[in-house]
Amino acid sequence: MTADEALRALAQAVERSRPGGPGSAPADDAARAVLELALVAGHARGAFLARVEENGLRCVTTLGEGGGPLEVAARQLERVADRVRESLDGVVDAPPPSMTGGRAPRGAVAVKAEAGHPPVHALPVVDPDTGAWEGVLGLLPSPAAPVDPGEAQDHLFTILGGLLGPHLLRSRERPAGGESKYDYSDFVTRSPKVHGVLKKLDRVIGTDVSVLITGETGTGKELVARALHRNDPRRKKKRFYAQNCGAITESLLESLLFGHEKGAFTGADRRKQGLFEIASGSTLFLDEIGEMSLDMQTKLLRVLQEREVVPLGSSEPVKVDVRIVAATLRDLDADVAAGRFRQDLYHRLKVVRIDLPPLRERQEDVPLLVDHFLKKVARERGARPKVLDRRDERILQVLTRYPWPGNIRQLENVVTKLAYLAGDVITYEALAEDKQLLGEPEPDEAPTRPPRSLDAVVEEVERAEIENALKLTRGNRSRAAALLQINRRSLLRRLQKYGYAAGDDDDEGEDGDRP
Repeated sequence: MTADEALRALAQAVERSRPGGPGSAPADDAARAVLELALVAGHARGAFLARVEENGLRCVTTLGEGGGPLEVAARQLERVADRVRESLDGVVDAPPPSMTGGRAPRGAVAVKAEAGHPPVHALPVVDPDTGAWEGVLGLLPSPAAPVDPGEAQDHLFTILGGLLGPHLLRSRERPAGGESKYDYSDFVTRSPKVHGVLKKLDRVIGTDVSVLITGETGTGKELVARALHRNDPRRKKKRFYAQNCGAITESLLESLLFGHEKGAFTGADRRKQGLFEIASGSTLFLDEIGEMSLDMQTKLLRVLQEREVVPLGSSEPVKVDVRIVAATLRDLDADVAAGRFRQDLYHRLKVVRIDLPPLRERQEDVPLLVDHFLKKVARERGARPKVLDRRDERILQVLTRYPWPGNIRQLENVVTKLAYLAGDVITYEALAEDKQLLGEPEPDEAPTRPPRSLDAVVEEVERAEIENALKLTRGNRSRAAALLQINRRSLLRRLQKYGYAAGDDDDEGEDGDRP
């Protein structure tokens, strides 16, 4: 049995032990096989598997010759649960100490048992796809095993490292950053591409270089900008500032960024600082920088070159110390080639360029993000988090295969809707109500007939409007033409086209030809 197979067997054993779950008995063959491997690998006297329930842990499988101590361990599950919950805070994927030569990260716990009995060594069991905490694998060490809690952690990682490796060390939400000294706790990821982004951030945090973040809508560009600010030892003392350059008019954007003097324009009844001044000593995030006009680009270039701004209505420059982080979803290389974006500004902005991958290129993060957003909604509502029905493989298949054109923002919206509308366990049927996720057109989007030529559509609309005008005027063509805002001769030509009698030229009465 490989490490992956062992982990899956553990998670499946826990799932089978749930009321109504598949399988014949809690102590099924998969659980026994894994516990036997753990016993052999650790030279332990006993092992147990416990699953997470609403009121805590419940022992579902025991194995070995622990006798009384094993029964004692089963009675210590509340204490084990508390320690494991503590250990899950901040746990990241990492190899055991036997592979790194260092102390084990938090994750394995040694829990003191009743007097006269050895401590319980425990590892959290997680779902390999979602990272959700399913239960605990516990071992009763042999008398020769170390009893110091710190040494016991190392011991447990050592004896089980080769069997279960780093797979058991994932938290429910894996914090990103690995061994980085910076705080990337807002990033929920196990994607190599995202970790590559974070490694690049490591090298520019604390510097004053400009950073350009590129990526599709909803990929987390502002999240990256905030991480740059939050980890900057000097600039994090002030608040983070952000401005969307494509959401407002050019004149308003100029006033917001550069500020203005009293009387600079109608309504400027006092001096107002711009964001460049306000954010001096901090970070200013300029989103949708590609939507900025060429005139505004020129003014921004001066700020980057001279480190000063000139407010509207003033001739005196003001020195500023602001770090610019810009973002765009546009292809600025193409915009530069087409003359829509200044090349010199582009090179000033992209001293360091961060390219964020779309969610379809980091599908391994989808289960983690779903769990993260479910818990977020639960916190906001003060309720227990809802969970996916992981017994139905179709759910994760749909969520990971969907291309997510709106990326993480779209995923969050879908999960939020499910959290409010679905039951405590989110089923495939609840997910399937969103036809778009299944690749099916919505009912109102389904085509009802083949398309017609535009000429035919225009003729149909034109004829209907002419008939309506003649009915309203009781056949008076002059008044009908006035209603249709065309001259009378044009109306007569259209009547002939659609097969109506030409009639007399004088139709001032109310008895003209009617359709």
